[in-house]
Amino acid sequence: MHRFFCVLFALSAVLCAVPAVADEYPVVPLRDNWRLHTADGLAADGAALSSPGFDTTGWHPTTVPKTVLSALVDNGVYPDPYFGVNMKSIPGYQDGAWLRMADDSPFRSSWWFRTEFTGPAISENEQVTLHFDGLNYKANIWLDGEKIAGEDTVQGMFRRFEFNVTKQVLNNLNPHVLAVEIIPPGLVPDKKYGTKQIEATTGWDDHNPQPPDGNMGLWQPVYLRVQGAVSLCNPYVETKLALPGLEEARLTASVFARNNTPDPVTTTVSVLFQDLAFAQEVSLAGGETREVFFRPEEWGALVVKNPRVWWPHPLGPQELYDIEFGLILGDKVRTRFGIREITTAIDDDNWRYYMVNGRRVLIRGGAWMTTDMLLNLSRDRYETLIRYAREANLNMLRSEGFSIRETEDFYSLCDELGVMATQQLFGRSIPDESLALACVEDTLLRVRNHPSLAHFLGHDETFPTPALDEGYRGLIEKHRVNRTYQPHSGTFNIMTRKKTGGTRTGTRELWTYASPAHYYFTERKQDVAWGFAQSGGIGGILAPRDSLRQMMPADQLWPAMKTEAWSLHTVTQGAEYFNVVLQMMDAQYGAPADLEAFCNRLYAMNYNSARGMFEAFGKNRYAATGITTWKYNAAWPAALTWQYVDWYGRATAAYYGAKKACAPVHALYAHNDGEVYVTNSFYEPKEGLKVIAALYGTDGAPVGNAQEAAVDLGADEVKKAFAVEVPESLGSPRFLKLELRDAAGALVSDNFYWLSATPDIPGRDLEMLGGGFKVEPKSMADFKALADLPKVTPAAELKQTRDAEGLRLEAAVSNPSPHVAFLVQLAATAPGTGLEIGPTYWSENYFSLLPGETRAVTAFVPAYALPKGEAALRVTNYNAAQ
Repeated sequence: MHRFFCVLFALSAVLCAVPAVADEYPVVPLRDNWRLHTADGLAADGAALSSPGFDTTGWHPTTVPKTVLSALVDNGVYPDPYFGVNMKSIPGYQDGAWLRMADDSPFRSSWWFRTEFTGPAISENEQVTLHFDGLNYKANIWLDGEKIAGEDTVQGMFRRFEFNVTKQVLNNLNPHVLAVEIIPPGLVPDKKYGTKQIEATTGWDDHNPQPPDGNMGLWQPVYLRVQGAVSLCNPYVETKLALPGLEEARLTASVFARNNTPDPVTTTVSVLFQDLAFAQEVSLAGGETREVFFRPEEWGALVVKNPRVWWPHPLGPQELYDIEFGLILGDKVRTRFGIREITTAIDDDNWRYYMVNGRRVLIRGGAWMTTDMLLNLSRDRYETLIRYAREANLNMLRSEGFSIRETEDFYSLCDELGVMATQQLFGRSIPDESLALACVEDTLLRVRNHPSLAHFLGHDETFPTPALDEGYRGLIEKHRVNRTYQPHSGTFNIMTRKKTGGTRTGTRELWTYASPAHYYFTERKQDVAWGFAQSGGIGGILAPRDSLRQMMPADQLWPAMKTEAWSLHTVTQGAEYFNVVLQMMDAQYGAPADLEAFCNRLYAMNYNSARGMFEAFGKNRYAATGITTWKYNAAWPAALTWQYVDWYGRATAAYYGAKKACAPVHALYAHNDGEVYVTNSFYEPKEGLKVIAALYGTDGAPVGNAQEAAVDLGADEVKKAFAVEVPESLGSPRFLKLELRDAAGALVSDNFYWLSATPDIPGRDLEMLGGGFKVEPKSMADFKALADLPKVTPAAELKQTRDAEGLRLEAAVSNPSPHVAFLVQLAATAPGTGLEIGPTYWSENYFSLLPGETRAVTAFVPAYALPKGEAALRVTNYNAAQ
């Protein structure tokens, strides 16, 4: 028998990697007992390093997945790079974005990962394969003194590699020794590059410092898999849903079958779906890999009547199905999928819009960077961020091409939590186009089953080369991924939208500062809530106060944005990039005297702007088709950057402004016309509603009589209720309270605005500011009097219960004073540290209380964030008594 056929499976056209969920044969993870050492000064070669008995004294213990820098930090070689300015002390660090590794960097050298393991016991007809699900950037791989693959073929961060190692396992050499030489990215000629990405690896753009090691390492799992003469991989289910009635779904199921021997073989491939089993015989030539199809025309079990349909939250449930493919007395692979129909198209104004299960859906979400700069990825981190999106009714995350091609945890959690995903393929064109396409092909095969995957973007703010564009389209068609694609994310000029694919970059102030009124004024069609903005935004967003204290020393906290640590923990351009934020704070809210005042002012600005932006898109549906704001999260502790949820898992004031705006049934105030509108995002009518508007002065006393109107809303509809009547004599600021109640009088939603007698009106003149943009306003709101509000100390009662999932909080927060408690901020704090627990999912936060008002709020703290004990409740507000 030819037992050792196909030593290098990774060179085949379609890689047979680990099954999507599980298999019947053993999978042996190679997670623990690794050692790490630089190749610099190491005399031994790969043969010696991968032989038993090699002395690893002085090597660094580590686990895999792990990048080199992360392992060295774990071992205390370098200080915590996330704190203060420690990152700058790590050899090889460079300010700003870079593509080339520094000449004196210790990471220009290759690094060796070495482990010893006991091989699995196998029978006569079984084989063993060695899998690398992600390495960066190139590798030479040695096992038991033999080189099994080299850097000429093993390269590219977003590819999976598989090697047949049956011969080595049968040698019964225990322990076996695996040595992997990792060659970093960034070993490119020393010259000026007119692009932000030239290799098939991470780039990070200007979001955070570039890790000095370029994220080199084994960043995804390494494992062994036992297989038979035939193995299965890449299971897939294509769904076709009857529209508009959703009464039937037709499924096409397929799986790749690979003959691991040089001889012809006939086998039986079976399917188990909803307790029904069916099978077909398949004949494979020696070494052949073929996709085996089960079509609904031939297999009645694949015609599903009245299917359980997957919807994005909050439009419906996230229904998922399981399917299993198997070989008689052999391999089994399982996967999970959803039945849904997501399409995008171009409207009459040349804007892209989204349809889910035959219904229009307004996209409101954010641009996504992966969860950690050093790629310390965990399911908990993914769940924290994706659950926050769900809780805020944000329905789309756009995975950035400068980040990683996202993991199974990311997509499976998007599936489960009902958050759609757009995957950008790369940030820029990669000169090695064949390598770029190999990475994309592997990505498509990994992610195509996920119902949350909605759309593909080619590149960020640029077009792919013609060859790459054609290649991307061809691979999507070849593997029947059944998602739409556009080549370019869009520019600032709306006139280019037809060419780029129906979207634009977004407002010119997305990187600096945009007021809440910014998106309402239709004379600025470049920036208004119109069409689809891939990167609209409000500018710099401040981290929660506890995060600031965790990321930098106390002596670096003040003056804000003026110290070295502050500057490092903004963007790669430095804190000066956000000088517009300080200018607008001083002009509208007054210059802060200390850090607490700085935080409160900027939290008010962030909440107000985020709410205004998302409400404008909600009001303007479907002239506005969507926005994925720049951006949603941060991959390292950022003091001021574009983040709605920070690295510590704490939600910002901007997040809670967005959450308020994205309530499915909602009353809002439009800053351009002074009208109150009511929106319904559901596909069912909402009748018998009543909207009430009441004005208050800064003394907390009501002004005039409340206005109200009855409103009946159709499905997915927006209606104007009335114009707010403001007495001319009312000063600045004034407070506007909106309530939306149902026919029984129950509160559906509420809103609290602080408004100025001098309105916020954005201007049209463009001024460049160090790579960012500032538009001088025609008129600016004046909120300086907020600093003189009477001091108020809210009262709070807290009830806590714990279950298997975590800690549940119920708080009653009241204002016992005759004054307004403005911008009340809640934090559930951990015992011992007193720091805010991340994550804490509050039903609402950063709210205001009228005199005598009590608000009931709830929160959930998952068990992984606080495994035991109780939280304490910290309450503060803008006008707190110090």
